[in-house]
Amino acid sequence: MNLWEQLFTTQISEPPQFEFHWYIGLLSLLALTFYVSYRYRDKVAYQRFIQILQSLQLIVLYSWYWGNQMPLSESLPFYHCRIAMFVMLLIPGTSKYKQYFALLGTFGATAALAYPLFDPYPFPHVTILSFIIGHVALLGNALLYLFKNYEASLLNLKNVTVITFSLNALIGVVNLVVGGDYGFLTKPPLVGNHGLLANYIIVSSVLVATISLTAKVVEIFLQQRAEKMIQEKA
Repeated sequence: MNLWEQLFTTQISEPPQFEFHWYIGLLSLLALTFYVSYRYRDKVAYQRFIQILQSLQLIVLYSWYWGNQMPLSESLPFYHCRIAMFVMLLIPGTSKYKQYFALLGTFGATAALAYPLFDPYPFPHVTILSFIIGHVALLGNALLYLFKNYEASLLNLKNVTVITFSLNALIGVVNLVVGGDYGFLTKPPLVGNHGLLANYIIVSSVLVATISLTAKVVEIFLQQRAEKMIQEKA
């Protein structure tokens, strides 16, 4: 199988089994994205680079999905991180909804790179590369938004809860229609399958908790950086 076939094959096999140094590389890439996104948060060139990287990743991935007429159970953008990718790219301005998806994208991309769940294709398949590149770009876009626009008062626990449970209800309906596992609502990782209703409650509750925690971490970080900048200027 040549490189082109490895990249774009539709023959399902097994997810790649990365060795330890690959995971160290993913964690290093994760840390580097945090650092660079804060260091160059005001640089338009970096912002454009991340946006273009995300756009190309999504175009290539969905061209492969739809060009090969992959089943709707796999080829719709209803994973949480995929939704966040499109929101961060396409929704202009600032709002509580965009802040929500920036927080979701920050946690989701971090979790995905720390505990990757790849599609059953060999490396370097387009889905594997898309998984890595897409989550790095999502993390960059989400962090850039939060570093520049985060407002603690914009999104409270009630907002996070309502948005999360509503979003997951929509994703759950999509799963029922197409037989998918979008949002891991059908077969949640780590905790296992406990039935659709229990899965919905568990996944939604975990997301509410992690998004709220991510918001608090971002708030504390930005406060500390602001205080440090004031001290340096004094």
